[in-house]
Amino acid sequence: MDQPAIPLGKLAVPMLLGHFMNVGLFGVLCVQVFLYFQAFSKDHLWVKCFVAWITFIEIVQTVLVMIDGVRVFGTGWGNLDELGAVGMMWFSVPILTSILSLFAQLFFTWRILILSKAIWMPTVVLLVSIVQCVGGIWTGAKAHQLNDYMNSQQQLFAAVSVWLGGAATADLIIAGSLLFYLHQSQTDDLASASPMYVKVLRLIIETGLLCAVIAVLDLILFLVFRRYNYHFALSTALCKLYSNSLLVVLNSRAFVRRGLSTNDINTFSLLDTPSMDVRLRNMAIDEPRKSIHDLRSRFGS
Repeated sequence: MDQPAIPLGKLAVPMLLGHFMNVGLFGVLCVQVFLYFQAFSKDHLWVKCFVAWITFIEIVQTVLVMIDGVRVFGTGWGNLDELGAVGMMWFSVPILTSILSLFAQLFFTWRILILSKAIWMPTVVLLVSIVQCVGGIWTGAKAHQLNDYMNSQQQLFAAVSVWLGGAATADLIIAGSLLFYLHQSQTDDLASASPMYVKVLRLIIETGLLCAVIAVLDLILFLVFRRYNYHFALSTALCKLYSNSLLVVLNSRAFVRRGLSTNDINTFSLLDTPSMDVRLRNMAIDEPRKSIHDLRSRFGS
């Protein structure tokens, strides 16, 4: 009896698209990292170390993904065993992606803590983020043990569900929390801060929702099309999406705070409190007044 034909296109094309998007988003990330260190050289040291650490993880992830890409579409092209082999994908995709998403979610959890001045919501986000990270490590360990993606979708069902479901849940909680504080800013003390905070909060909400939507779509493709590799197109690039979202928020300060001086922009951090932004805004307003006063004193007018 003839064996059913293996749909190579449905297995290889999503992987190829995932490699393309991964490398493309890495190029975008490199530009964003360069802009960050150029514009915010006076940021807090730990924030700069944080960005450098994220960049290092992304470099490692990109190299590992490219190694697998060469193995599948280069040296092993036409070999079905190479197409189904896990290679380094067990580490580069679920493990590194879940670790990097944990860092990004912790960053925004810290922001929620500053805005809310309450511990319960950041604690919830922290716990969900840890769960998704554990799910990603579980997925990677199990995939490494099975070493066959095409025939191990059923065995990975629980682990992938915890990983991607947890990531989407954490992103939605972050976006929902910040949406609540954005609504609250119309009536409480946050309203006294400059519009920059509203813009940054909206940006965080949008990027958080984008990450959540991609994670949910990745999970749906994995659950619905278990025989094929459709989910690879998204899961391979998910890591870069989290990194770029984080850098977009950090770099957005250079565009939404045009009224402040260059020194103020460099020294200001997204992690500062709204009252700090008010002081910086007042500093930018008062500085011209001081200059005019000095000129009048100098010329005796």
